[in-house]
Amino acid sequence: IQRLLHMNSPAVDFYKDKGVDLAKEPLEIALCAQHNNGGLAVDAWWQTNVEGFFAAGEVAGTHGVYRPGGSALNSGQVGSTRAAQFVAQNRTGTAPALSDSSKEKAVQMIELGQNAIKGQSNIAKLRERAQKEMSRVGAAIRNKKDIATYMETVSQQILDFGSLVQIESYRELRHFYRLYDILISQLTYLGSMMDFTQAGGGSRGSALYTDEAGDKPAESLPDIFRFTLDDPARGDQIQEVGYEKAACTYQWRQRRPIPKEDDFFETVWRQYRENKNIF
Repeated sequence: IQRLLHMNSPAVDFYKDKGVDLAKEPLEIALCAQHNNGGLAVDAWWQTNVEGFFAAGEVAGTHGVYRPGGSALNSGQVGSTRAAQFVAQNRTGTAPALSDSSKEKAVQMIELGQNAIKGQSNIAKLRERAQKEMSRVGAAIRNKKDIATYMETVSQQILDFGSLVQIESYRELRHFYRLYDILISQLTYLGSMMDFTQAGGGSRGSALYTDEAGDKPAESLPDIFRFTLDDPARGDQIQEVGYEKAACTYQWRQRRPIPKEDDFFETVWRQYRENKNIF
């Protein structure tokens, strides 16, 4: 409430005019995932580890640990601009041919969808269940045991996807592949949460991890609100998650430092004439 009074006192006055004093009584709120503080790893040109595949905006892991606030739109605009510049400069000519392994995976995914056409559909029910479970265990208030339990369920659903999911006709193929993507994304994010806590991570602005030995903001709240604050010394660490065959791998690395500029006109101008400073 002190922060709200400082940042947006008219909001406090608005509710007071309606008979609600925010300083004295709680206000029910609804949460949603507003920003993606993480995503696909990209380089300085927003290219992923897949050559020729670029990710700009919130799908890219450029927003960092904290909510980016007003920088979110700028980050998306800069990323898309740099990606477009790189593509225009370096991705000309004939597209490279697909590798044999890529062709094999594409065929497998096509067959997976074809075999799912059964004349009846359960995909809407499965998607609704997946979304509800993710909101239950992976939202702002998280419990490590619940995350671990649902992770096992998601991993098994991915492995059994071909026999588990049924669609009525080819018209539902878009929902079929979207559900597959949802489950992989859920497993990846939940796995990163578990690895974060196992590495000693605690609660911070974006999430509260229930800790039975932690403190409660108020004694009137249930024990699910007990938490321990995260150690800020971990702020220079980057968590990288890999995915393969319904399982995740994790590694942590030091955040790369911002490069020191050592440019002068002649050098920059020569490079610009050579490659427009796009490399």
